[in-house]
Amino acid sequence: MNRKKPNLWEYVPLADYAAPQATISRTIKRGIKDIWQRFQRNDTQIHDPAQNLEYLSPSAVEKVAPLSNWSGAVRALEIAVKEKTGSAQAPSVMMVAGLPGSDNAQILSRLAKALEWRLIPAPDPEQILSQDLTWLDWTKSADTPWVVPDIAKTYLRHVRGLTLIRQLLANINSKAVGTGVIGCNSWALTYLRRILPVPFPKAVVAQAFDDLSLGRWLSRRADDGCGRQILFRQANNAETVLPADGDTRASAFINQLAARSFGIPGIALQIWRRALKREPDQTAGDQASETGPADEITIWVEPWEKIPSLVVPSDLGLASPILMHTLLLHNGLPRDLAVDLLPFPATEAGRTLLTLTDAGIVETHQGELKISAHWYPSVRAHLNGEAYLTDKF
Repeated sequence: MNRKKPNLWEYVPLADYAAPQATISRTIKRGIKDIWQRFQRNDTQIHDPAQNLEYLSPSAVEKVAPLSNWSGAVRALEIAVKEKTGSAQAPSVMMVAGLPGSDNAQILSRLAKALEWRLIPAPDPEQILSQDLTWLDWTKSADTPWVVPDIAKTYLRHVRGLTLIRQLLANINSKAVGTGVIGCNSWALTYLRRILPVPFPKAVVAQAFDDLSLGRWLSRRADDGCGRQILFRQANNAETVLPADGDTRASAFINQLAARSFGIPGIALQIWRRALKREPDQTAGDQASETGPADEITIWVEPWEKIPSLVVPSDLGLASPILMHTLLLHNGLPRDLAVDLLPFPATEAGRTLLTLTDAGIVETHQGELKISAHWYPSVRAHLNGEAYLTDKF
């Protein structure tokens, strides 16, 4: 009963990264099955809860789909780091690419604590723009292993904003630093490789979840957050959405969710949280901790075709694409700095930012403006359509 479940996380070289795709044959078969079931139904009235469902309250969502603490990712990364840096033949510095919504910096911060390595704080924007090389003094301690959680925080897309990151890479390439790990969000990595013609450390990335792994991960999120047995059922046909332990195939909903989120768990979780509903007289999740674990509750999942399609409006102004792009390149920015980096008057940039915030596309997280995770797939598609440089994932 208490058998330890296998870790779903794996870190792989960038070349081995594989995003999941929606299974067309599964969609066709599911459609045929639904049609066949309609013909098989008799005249008996079937309960259809989808007519009266309500979205879960924020407190209920936190119980049945809590945010991750990334423990599995930290364990998997610790193994990868020890393998990559644990021999004389291995490179002394490795890079960990972070995907949007993955909290890569938090994962690396926890890694530093687990390994008892030195955690290097990011320079402040003034240090970056003043090209203050004293930030790199920590590289002189070659005997102390170190972790830089996110080099997206060591540069700015500005004429004076690349000196620190350029010098850091020069120190690494000249073997002037000891063993260490660098985090870098995927958008910053693509941008920096484009504009800096220097070698970068070999990188690994958390492998995308396929649909079955994603379903299992979401099920574990529910187990971690709620003290009751939860059954997730699709609202239009009452079919089970998340896989049981012995299942070898995921549901059609999870297959679509994996494809829509590119298999990135943090993105998928935010979309998933917005699809969860309950019946009006149900206390689903709100009082989950007040009853015994034997009690079972049902959470209804909005059918995929009824989830609103998010499309970035085309009338947000000229500043909107470059603002969204800038936030992704820097993995979030303080408001004033984001406005200052744009090649637009402050009033126009501020107005655009307000519009994006009102639309839910941009949100504030830990004092920084970021692209909302559930909007990310649409924002990425929009920027790609506008010929902006995008990440490779």
